[in-house]
Amino acid sequence: MNKSVLAIAIGLVPHMALADYNSIDNYQGKPATDHTIEANKAFAKHLPWEDKTAFERTNRGLVAELEGDATSVRTRFPHYSEMNLDELPNSVNPSLYRQGMLNYAANGLYEVTEGVWQVRGADITNMTIYRSDNGYIIHDPLLTESAGRAAWEFAKKHLPKVNGEHKITGVIYSHSHQDHFGGSRGVIDESFDGLIIAPDKFMESIAAEAMVGGNAMSRRSQYQYGTTLPTTTKGIVDNALGLAPSQGDVTLVPHNKEINEREEWVNVDGLEILFINMPDAEAPSEHVHWIPKYKALHTAELTYDGQHNIYTFRGAKTRDALIWSKYLHELKLRFASEAAVLHQAHSAPVWNDGNGEIAEYLTLQRDNYGFLHNQTMRLANQGVTVNDIGREIEKIIPQAQLDTWYTNGYHGSYSHNARAIVNLYLGYLDLNPVNINPLQTIDKSCVYVNAAGEKTLIKAGKTHYAKGEYQEASQLLNDVLQCNPSNDMARQLLADSFEQQGYQSETMAWRNSYLQGAYELRTGHIADSIKMSSVDIIANTPTSGFLDFLAVSIDGNKAIELGLDFSLTISHPDLGEYYYAEISNGNLTAIQTDKPIKADATLTINKSDMSQILVTELTLANLLETQKASLKGDNESFMKLASTVEKFTPDFDIVPMPVSK
Repeated sequence: MNKSVLAIAIGLVPHMALADYNSIDNYQGKPATDHTIEANKAFAKHLPWEDKTAFERTNRGLVAELEGDATSVRTRFPHYSEMNLDELPNSVNPSLYRQGMLNYAANGLYEVTEGVWQVRGADITNMTIYRSDNGYIIHDPLLTESAGRAAWEFAKKHLPKVNGEHKITGVIYSHSHQDHFGGSRGVIDESFDGLIIAPDKFMESIAAEAMVGGNAMSRRSQYQYGTTLPTTTKGIVDNALGLAPSQGDVTLVPHNKEINEREEWVNVDGLEILFINMPDAEAPSEHVHWIPKYKALHTAELTYDGQHNIYTFRGAKTRDALIWSKYLHELKLRFASEAAVLHQAHSAPVWNDGNGEIAEYLTLQRDNYGFLHNQTMRLANQGVTVNDIGREIEKIIPQAQLDTWYTNGYHGSYSHNARAIVNLYLGYLDLNPVNINPLQTIDKSCVYVNAAGEKTLIKAGKTHYAKGEYQEASQLLNDVLQCNPSNDMARQLLADSFEQQGYQSETMAWRNSYLQGAYELRTGHIADSIKMSSVDIIANTPTSGFLDFLAVSIDGNKAIELGLDFSLTISHPDLGEYYYAEISNGNLTAIQTDKPIKADATLTINKSDMSQILVTELTLANLLETQKASLKGDNESFMKLASTVEKFTPDFDIVPMPVSK
């Protein structure tokens, strides 16, 4: 009798259908329990089902449904074609399932207004297409090269030719997240000679996010997006912003026009566009734009049909909810009455049909982030701490927000966003002295386990589980497993308790994280991670970003043991750029300089060749040997520095894995 069967037999694990979790290719979750079924039914009773305007907006202006390669994302979700709002699955929060159905309904080329089209449903992002004098401008060419190419090839079948061809006359990147530029090589070829427009500090923002914390972010992304889960009603059902991201190569054709002023008019092949930088809300580098000819306002990702993340589970700098609300306030005041249509990087457009629809949409979105910010800090100023603020905010959400689909917490939640806001202002510490210098995770868990005993905690966990108190069960069982990863009874029940919480979660990242945790607990398998840094991103990363990444890759103690204490200048003759670094006390600090600074070692290398080292098998030794680079001065210290650099692998534990994994 195996451990799982033994655990059930003696009553420590709930009696549910056993699955073969050694066969990870056919992984399936367990059924929803009666408690979860009832919880989801109760949740459904308070949702505004009578409001179907989002589906009407999604279907409006359909020119043609997706076909061929452009359907690759949708084919992964066959269950949606057979389901409807009157037949909700037990294992999915009803609000999240409705969001998935809405995103599944986005399926084709749509005319937004005269001269403006969108391809929706070919990726997690919308591709927007504008008619210009001699062709078409592409806004946000999707996440991957294959998706971008397939969407554009599909669109060309239904768009009129201009001067006998479908020429791309300009490309716009709305912001610094991969799903808005990663398909660029799918639409931009060698013949392209137009503008590629990006917001201020575009490449710096990409590098800061993808390089310094990229390895950890890659691993964490597996939880946010549930990358190893099946696309079934017991796995991934939606990705909030869209049905799912496409699969393939993330590319980046560098921009040749950056909007550095707060706002700037640009003529793109005869089309006048006003770009307005709105950084540090949804992304550190982001702009919206206004096109008077079409009376069209594009809000980038400052709006979508749902509440966004102030803090994102994969890891990113906390966003500013206050400035986000002020940006939306500005857009409402400047454009809501004049615009015929508000269109966005995710979700369907909003049209002004005579009832102030755009103003209402912007008002509710603005007030959602504003309420979150202001009420969170009101409570914080009354002494509510970072770990309690999420629960308190949930108690006071205005009914108007609860009754509006497009402010619901599909991507972000009131709870984890409120905690992020407190952390932004006051930090992670609640100032209870017990948390000033906390025990390490395993030691803290063992304090409880050693005091109460494993059997007592498992028995209490089982009791909570039987009552449908899955979070309480998880709290106890996690301590048991942290302290003793070999306890299979705790492992199986912890996985089961995570799974039921996932089935009840309205927020996509909550559901996926709970279910991914259950998957890894049961299988002991950590799959290949999402790559945050593609070849193109690495190749175009500024040297300052590479040096920042190098600094966090150095084993400081090893550098001290080797006695590393020297200075380094890097010169890029092809760009006329210079960087100066000092390595001391196990630390590397580097800045860009106006001119070369005399140093112990000087590396002269073209930036293009340095990029080749990062993305190919070319080595610095190759370049030195062929005299394409030179290293003068303290070569020995430079080579010792190279020996201290660690290579990160995104396979570290998040939940306690089996000892023999």
